Amino acid sequence: MSMNGDWYNETGSRMRIVVDPAGGIKGSYISAKGHAVGTYPLAGRYDTVALPEHGTTLGWTVAWRNERNDAGSVTNWNGQYYEDGTGPEHICATWLLTASATAANVWEATAVGQDVFTHVPPTPERTEGHRRQTVAASHPERLPG
Repeated sequence: MSMNGDWYNETGSRMRIVVDPAGGIKGSYISAKGHAVGTYPLAGRYDTVALPEHGTTLGWTVAWRNERNDAGSVTNWNGQYYEDGTGPEHICATWLLTASATAANVWEATAVGQDVFTHVPPTPERTEGHRRQTVAASHPERLPG
């Protein structure tokens, strides 16, 4: 299993993760979108025993607060890590971004989307194409070949 290392999503955001044998994930996240300036810590968990021919389930969280910024929001990713030999290693994850809100606006405070992370940074053309999409969804069929 080589979940360790740098991972990039379609927008060019980068996370660096280190996993431990007990199922822990720690690392850092640098967002290529929004107002999140700088590096943010991340923490999460993964299932240490994946079923044969299945992905490894994992999840991690980033609170968008560091020494330079406090965006008043948190993002959680949950998904699957795949290393099956049929294509590049990748992580398919659904995210929930929840921003601070008043009680009256709580149901409008969470956005949902999907990311596919690979060890290869996206090309500028791919990043720009993804940013122009009106749908926030990614799909494994869009993985670089």
